[in-house]
Amino acid sequence: MLALMHLVVWWKDRTARANLVFSVMAIAAAAFAVLELALMRAETPEQFGLAIRWMHVPAWVIIVSLVGFVRLYLRAGRRWLAWAVVGVRTLSLIFNFGFSPNINYREITAVRHIPFLGESVSVAEGVANPWMLVAQLSLLLLVVFVTDAAITVWRRGDRRQGLVLSIVFFVLAATADAVLITWGIISMPLTASLFYQGIVAAMGYGLSYDLFRAAQLAKQFQASEAALHESEERINLVSNVANLGLWVWDIRNDELWVTEKWRRLLGFAESEPVSFDRVLQVVHPEDR
Repeated sequence: MLALMHLVVWWKDRTARANLVFSVMAIAAAAFAVLELALMRAETPEQFGLAIRWMHVPAWVIIVSLVGFVRLYLRAGRRWLAWAVVGVRTLSLIFNFGFSPNINYREITAVRHIPFLGESVSVAEGVANPWMLVAQLSLLLLVVFVTDAAITVWRRGDRRQGLVLSIVFFVLAATADAVLITWGIISMPLTASLFYQGIVAAMGYGLSYDLFRAAQLAKQFQASEAALHESEERINLVSNVANLGLWVWDIRNDELWVTEKWRRLLGFAESEPVSFDRVLQVVHPEDR
Protein backbone atom coordinates (compact mmCIF):
# COMPACT_ATOMS: atom_id res chain seq x y z
CA MET A 1 0.00 0.00 0.00
CA LEU A 2 2.82 2.39 0.87
CA ALA A 3 4.52 1.67 -2.45
CA LEU A 4 1.25 2.33 -4.28
CA MET A 5 0.70 5.59 -2.41
CA HIS A 6 4.12 6.95 -3.36
CA LEU A 7 3.68 5.71 -6.91
CA VAL A 8 0.53 7.85 -7.09
CA VAL A 9 2.49 10.80 -5.68
CA TRP A 10 5.04 10.40 -8.47
CA TRP A 11 2.28 9.99 -11.07
CA LYS A 12 0.80 13.34 -10.05
CA ASP A 13 4.18 15.04 -9.75
CA ARG A 14 6.75 13.60 -12.14
CA THR A 15 9.51 15.58 -10.44
CA ALA A 16 9.04 13.45 -7.28
CA ARG A 17 11.48 10.82 -8.51
CA ALA A 18 12.48 9.79 -4.99
CA ASN A 19 8.92 8.58 -4.46
CA LEU A 20 9.12 6.49 -7.64
CA VAL A 21 12.44 4.99 -6.57
CA PHE A 22 10.97 4.15 -3.18
CA SER A 23 7.99 2.38 -4.77
CA VAL A 24 10.26 0.31 -7.00
CA MET A 25 12.47 -0.65 -4.07
CA ALA A 26 9.51 -1.60 -1.88
CA ILE A 27 8.19 -3.93 -4.59
CA ALA A 28 11.64 -5.44 -5.10
CA ALA A 29 12.06 -6.00 -1.36
CA ALA A 30 8.74 -7.85 -1.29
CA ALA A 31 9.83 -10.00 -4.24
CA PHE A 32 13.13 -10.74 -2.49
CA ALA A 33 11.26 -11.86 0.62
CA VAL A 34 9.09 -14.22 -1.46
CA LEU A 35 12.17 -15.79 -3.04
CA GLU A 36 13.83 -16.02 0.36
CA LEU A 37 10.82 -17.96 1.59
CA ALA A 38 11.07 -20.24 -1.46
CA LEU A 39 14.72 -20.78 -0.55
CA MET A 40 13.76 -21.91 2.95
CA ARG A 41 11.22 -24.36 1.53
CA ALA A 42 13.41 -25.80 -1.22
CA GLU A 43 13.49 -29.60 -1.25
CA THR A 44 16.17 -30.22 -3.87
CA PRO A 45 19.52 -28.65 -4.81
CA GLU A 46 17.98 -27.58 -8.12
CA GLN A 47 15.16 -25.69 -6.41
CA PHE A 48 17.61 -24.07 -4.02
CA GLY A 49 19.96 -23.02 -6.80
CA LEU A 50 17.14 -21.63 -8.93
CA ALA A 51 15.78 -19.56 -6.05
CA ILE A 52 19.21 -18.05 -5.38
CA ARG A 53 19.73 -17.30 -9.06
CA TRP A 54 16.52 -15.29 -9.31
CA MET A 55 17.04 -13.59 -5.95
CA HIS A 56 19.83 -11.60 -7.55
CA VAL A 57 17.30 -9.77 -9.75
CA PRO A 58 15.33 -8.07 -6.94
CA ALA A 59 18.63 -7.65 -5.07
CA TRP A 60 19.97 -5.66 -8.03
CA VAL A 61 16.81 -3.53 -8.08
CA ILE A 62 17.03 -2.92 -4.33
CA ILE A 63 20.65 -1.80 -4.46
CA VAL A 64 20.23 0.43 -7.51
CA SER A 65 17.05 1.95 -6.04
CA LEU A 66 18.76 2.63 -2.73
CA VAL A 67 21.63 4.40 -4.48
CA GLY A 68 19.12 6.46 -6.46
CA PHE A 69 17.15 7.32 -3.33
CA VAL A 70 20.23 8.54 -1.48
CA ARG A 71 21.24 10.70 -4.44
CA LEU A 72 17.75 12.07 -5.16
CA TYR A 73 16.24 12.44 -1.71
CA LEU A 74 19.19 12.96 0.60
CA ARG A 75 21.27 14.69 -2.09
CA ALA A 76 24.35 12.99 -0.72
CA GLY A 77 26.84 10.30 -1.68
CA ARG A 78 29.67 10.66 -4.15
CA ARG A 79 28.61 10.20 -7.76
CA TRP A 80 31.57 8.02 -8.69
CA LEU A 81 30.81 5.74 -5.75
CA ALA A 82 27.20 5.51 -6.85
CA TRP A 83 28.25 4.47 -10.35
CA ALA A 84 30.77 2.01 -8.91
CA VAL A 85 28.08 0.31 -6.82
CA VAL A 86 25.67 0.09 -9.76
CA GLY A 87 28.37 -1.05 -12.18
CA VAL A 88 29.80 -3.81 -10.00
CA ARG A 89 26.35 -5.05 -9.01
CA THR A 90 25.27 -5.15 -12.65
CA LEU A 91 28.40 -7.11 -13.49
CA SER A 92 27.63 -9.61 -10.73
CA LEU A 93 24.08 -10.00 -12.07
CA ILE A 94 25.46 -10.84 -15.51
CA PHE A 95 27.89 -13.35 -13.99
CA ASN A 96 25.05 -14.83 -11.96
CA PHE A 97 23.19 -15.89 -15.09
CA GLY A 98 26.42 -17.02 -16.70
CA PHE A 99 27.24 -19.57 -14.01
CA SER A 100 25.37 -22.73 -13.17
CA PRO A 101 23.60 -22.94 -10.81
CA ASN A 102 24.40 -19.32 -9.82
CA ILE A 103 27.15 -16.94 -8.78
CA ASN A 104 26.98 -18.15 -5.16
CA TYR A 105 27.72 -21.83 -5.76
CA ARG A 106 29.76 -23.83 -8.21
CA GLU A 107 27.75 -26.82 -7.13
CA ILE A 108 25.02 -27.52 -4.60
CA THR A 109 25.49 -31.09 -3.46
CA ALA A 110 22.62 -31.38 -1.00
CA VAL A 111 19.89 -29.57 0.85
CA ARG A 112 19.53 -30.22 4.55
CA HIS A 113 16.93 -29.02 7.01
CA ILE A 114 17.64 -27.16 10.21
CA PRO A 115 15.33 -25.77 12.90
CA PHE A 116 14.78 -22.02 12.71
CA LEU A 117 12.28 -20.10 14.84
CA GLY A 118 10.32 -23.26 15.46
CA GLU A 119 10.22 -24.25 11.79
CA SER A 120 12.24 -26.63 9.64
CA VAL A 121 14.00 -24.68 6.89
CA SER A 122 16.39 -25.59 4.09
CA VAL A 123 20.06 -24.69 3.84
CA ALA A 124 22.48 -25.75 1.13
CA GLU A 125 25.65 -27.76 1.19
CA GLY A 126 28.01 -27.31 -1.70
CA VAL A 127 31.05 -25.64 -3.22
CA ALA A 128 31.13 -21.85 -2.98
CA ASN A 129 31.76 -19.94 -6.19
CA PRO A 130 34.69 -17.51 -5.79
CA TRP A 131 33.02 -15.16 -8.30
CA MET A 132 30.55 -14.48 -5.52
CA LEU A 133 33.15 -11.97 -4.35
CA VAL A 134 32.03 -9.66 -7.16
CA ALA A 135 28.52 -9.46 -5.68
CA GLN A 136 29.94 -8.99 -2.23
CA LEU A 137 32.26 -6.26 -3.48
CA SER A 138 29.16 -4.37 -4.60
CA LEU A 139 27.79 -4.70 -1.07
CA LEU A 140 31.04 -3.38 0.37
CA LEU A 141 30.93 -0.43 -2.02
CA LEU A 142 27.32 0.16 -1.00
CA VAL A 143 28.36 0.32 2.65
CA VAL A 144 31.05 2.87 1.78
CA PHE A 145 28.58 4.86 -0.32
CA VAL A 146 25.85 5.13 2.34
CA THR A 147 28.43 5.82 5.05
CA ASP A 148 29.85 8.66 2.99
CA ALA A 149 26.31 9.97 2.44
CA ALA A 150 25.62 9.76 6.17
CA ILE A 151 28.71 11.85 6.92
CA THR A 152 27.58 14.48 4.41
CA VAL A 153 24.06 14.63 5.84
CA TRP A 154 25.38 14.80 9.39
CA ARG A 155 27.82 17.62 8.63
CA ARG A 156 25.18 19.84 7.09
CA GLY A 157 22.89 19.34 10.09
CA ASP A 158 20.07 17.86 8.05
CA ARG A 159 16.97 16.78 9.97
CA ARG A 160 17.19 13.45 8.11
CA GLN A 161 20.23 12.33 10.11
CA GLY A 162 18.20 9.58 11.77
CA LEU A 163 16.98 8.30 8.41
CA VAL A 164 20.43 8.00 6.88
CA LEU A 165 21.87 6.37 10.01
CA SER A 166 19.05 3.81 9.89
CA ILE A 167 19.91 3.07 6.27
CA VAL A 168 23.59 2.61 7.16
CA PHE A 169 22.69 0.20 9.97
CA PHE A 170 20.39 -1.95 7.84
CA VAL A 171 22.84 -2.02 4.92
CA LEU A 172 25.61 -3.19 7.26
CA ALA A 173 23.33 -5.83 8.76
CA ALA A 174 22.17 -7.10 5.35
CA THR A 175 25.77 -7.26 4.11
CA ALA A 176 26.95 -9.17 7.17
CA ASP A 177 23.99 -11.54 6.86
CA ALA A 178 24.74 -12.28 3.21
CA VAL A 179 28.50 -12.74 3.65
CA LEU A 180 28.39 -14.90 6.77
CA ILE A 181 25.65 -17.20 5.49
CA THR A 182 26.76 -17.64 1.88
CA TRP A 183 30.31 -18.52 2.92
CA GLY A 184 28.97 -20.99 5.48
CA ILE A 185 30.45 -19.18 8.47
CA ILE A 186 27.11 -19.45 10.23
CA SER A 187 24.50 -22.09 9.53
CA MET A 188 21.13 -20.44 9.15
CA PRO A 189 18.79 -19.44 6.33
CA LEU A 190 19.30 -16.19 4.48
CA THR A 191 17.33 -13.42 6.24
CA ALA A 192 18.53 -10.33 4.38
CA SER A 193 14.93 -9.44 3.46
CA LEU A 194 14.32 -8.41 7.07
CA PHE A 195 17.00 -5.75 6.77
CA TYR A 196 15.81 -4.68 3.33
CA GLN A 197 12.36 -4.20 4.81
CA GLY A 198 13.99 -2.08 7.50
CA ILE A 199 15.52 0.14 4.81
CA VAL A 200 12.14 0.43 3.10
CA ALA A 201 10.51 1.37 6.41
CA ALA A 202 13.11 4.08 7.06
CA MET A 203 12.75 5.47 3.55
CA GLY A 204 8.96 5.37 3.77
CA TYR A 205 9.01 7.23 7.06
CA GLY A 206 11.13 10.01 5.59
CA LEU A 207 8.96 10.43 2.52
CA SER A 208 5.70 10.16 4.46
CA TYR A 209 6.89 12.79 6.92
CA ASP A 210 7.53 15.13 4.00
CA LEU A 211 4.04 14.48 2.62
CA PHE A 212 2.51 15.14 6.03
CA ARG A 213 4.54 18.33 6.43
CA ALA A 214 3.55 19.51 2.95
CA ALA A 215 -0.12 18.91 3.79
CA GLN A 216 0.29 20.93 7.00
CA LEU A 217 1.92 23.82 5.15
CA ALA A 218 -0.81 23.76 2.51
CA LYS A 219 -3.43 23.92 5.24
CA GLN A 220 -1.64 26.82 6.93
CA PHE A 221 -1.36 28.62 3.60
CA GLN A 222 -5.08 28.19 2.97
CA ALA A 223 -5.83 29.54 6.44
CA SER A 224 -3.55 32.55 5.84
CA GLU A 225 -5.14 33.15 2.46
CA ALA A 226 -8.61 33.03 4.00
CA ALA A 227 -7.55 35.47 6.74
CA LEU A 228 -6.09 37.82 4.13
CA HIS A 229 -9.28 37.68 2.10
CA GLU A 230 -11.31 38.46 5.22
CA SER A 231 -9.05 41.44 6.00
CA GLU A 232 -9.48 42.77 2.47
CA GLU A 233 -13.24 42.50 2.78
CA ARG A 234 -13.16 44.48 6.04
CA ILE A 235 -10.97 47.17 4.47
CA ASN A 236 -13.34 47.41 1.51
CA LEU A 237 -16.30 47.71 3.87
CA VAL A 238 -14.66 50.50 5.88
CA SER A 239 -13.54 52.38 2.78
CA ASN A 240 -17.02 52.16 1.27
CA VAL A 241 -18.63 53.51 4.44
CA ALA A 242 -16.09 56.36 4.63
CA ASN A 243 -16.33 56.98 0.88
CA LEU A 244 -12.56 56.56 0.59
CA GLY A 245 -10.44 54.79 -1.98
CA LEU A 246 -7.34 53.11 -0.58
CA TRP A 247 -4.28 51.90 -2.47
CA VAL A 248 -0.82 50.47 -1.80
CA TRP A 249 1.96 50.64 -4.38
CA ASP A 250 4.61 47.90 -4.65
CA ILE A 251 7.36 49.99 -6.24
CA ARG A 252 9.68 47.08 -7.02
CA ASN A 253 7.09 45.12 -9.00
CA ASP A 254 5.04 48.16 -10.06
CA GLU A 255 1.89 46.57 -8.71
CA LEU A 256 -0.92 48.30 -6.87
CA TRP A 257 -3.35 46.88 -4.38
CA VAL A 258 -6.55 48.90 -4.41
CA THR A 259 -9.96 48.76 -2.80
CA GLU A 260 -13.22 48.38 -4.69
CA LYS A 261 -14.17 51.96 -3.82
CA TRP A 262 -10.91 53.23 -5.30
CA ARG A 263 -11.67 51.44 -8.56
CA ARG A 264 -15.12 53.01 -8.75
CA LEU A 265 -13.81 56.48 -7.93
CA LEU A 266 -11.15 56.37 -10.65
CA GLY A 267 -13.20 54.46 -13.20
CA PHE A 268 -11.35 51.13 -13.21
CA ALA A 269 -13.18 47.91 -13.96
CA GLU A 270 -13.29 45.31 -11.19
CA SER A 271 -10.89 42.92 -12.94
CA GLU A 272 -8.77 45.51 -14.74
CA PRO A 273 -5.04 45.33 -13.87
CA VAL A 274 -3.72 48.46 -12.18
CA SER A 275 -0.22 49.90 -12.59
CA PHE A 276 1.21 53.25 -11.54
CA ASP A 277 1.53 54.42 -15.15
CA ARG A 278 -2.10 53.52 -15.74
CA VAL A 279 -3.11 55.55 -12.68
CA LEU A 280 -1.23 58.61 -13.95
CA GLN A 281 -3.27 58.46 -17.14
CA VAL A 282 -6.51 59.11 -15.25
CA VAL A 283 -5.10 61.76 -12.93
CA HIS A 284 -5.35 65.41 -13.97
CA PRO A 285 -1.94 66.66 -15.20
CA GLU A 286 -1.85 69.42 -12.56
CA ASP A 287 -2.41 66.82 -9.80
CA ARG A 288 0.38 64.47 -10.84
